[in-house]
Amino acid sequence: MEGLMTIVKEGWRYKGSGNVMWMAHRISGLGIMFFLILHVFGMSMSFFNPALHEIMLETYKTPLFAVGELGLAACLVFHSINGTRIALLELRPEWWLQQKKATQYSLVATVVIGVPMILIMAMASINHFVK
Repeated sequence: MEGLMTIVKEGWRYKGSGNVMWMAHRISGLGIMFFLILHVFGMSMSFFNPALHEIMLETYKTPLFAVGELGLAACLVFHSINGTRIALLELRPEWWLQQKKATQYSLVATVVIGVPMILIMAMASINHFVK
């Protein structure tokens, strides 16, 4: 948790969209990493402690984890599109002059791809828990 607080504190030290995107990229990466650690641990319990694995699977079927899946989806979409933007800017250093435009395009792409996907996932979760 201390690392996350450092990222937030240092990210707000400088102003500008570049640093906000940097912070959002780091935070979304931390969210993805948290999921991967939880996933690997949970799946390893199927071998080391099957009873705990079953308990974890039941916990994953709760509404709280359904909301967490939506957050994970948002993190994955943003992180992948922003990472592509960063990679393209690194491959073509002259494009750094267009960083503001590239940031706008990546945010639009995140919304265009992410919102429908998250809405579909949310509707599936609602249908699952309401029935």
